[in-house]
Amino acid sequence: MKQAAKTLNYLTENNILQYADLQAKIAEVTAASDSTGDALKSAEKRLSDMALLIKNITTYQQTKPAYDGYRTARNKDKYRQEHESALILHEAAAKSLRSTRIGGKLPNVATLQAEYARLTKEKEALYAEYGKLKKQVKEYDVIKRNVDSILQPSQEERAKGRDAEL
Repeated sequence: MKQAAKTLNYLTENNILQYADLQAKIAEVTAASDSTGDALKSAEKRLSDMALLIKNITTYQQTKPAYDGYRTARNKDKYRQEHESALILHEAAAKSLRSTRIGGKLPNVATLQAEYARLTKEKEALYAEYGKLKKQVKEYDVIKRNVDSILQPSQEERAKGRDAEL
């Protein structure tokens, strides 16, 4: 009875007077939750891609002097042995960055870091919104189950009704 009263109060407070209104509200909250979840996944993917891009640009820029030294060295084998790790890192970063060059230039790291910070804040806001929406989805699920149990007579009541008919 307490649960039924709480459910009725909640429905009244939120101006949900028809079962169809409840179903529509559940669909609305679920759709908003799904949409926010998709936006969150998209932001996380972009952040992951940007982190890798920033790492590769930074590595490329840090190891470029070693690579330039290799290109101008007279004894390339000896130079490569002495600077092998820097050269390997540079070549891997250069290979990864080939597709991201805009007009032959690398993206600006400071610009990428600013966008990364903005996306991080956006992701945090999306997490908060997603948490609220998930909580609402659960609340409406409980309310719907309560309403369904109130509207549908229990099996014991149906059995009593059958016994009374006999």
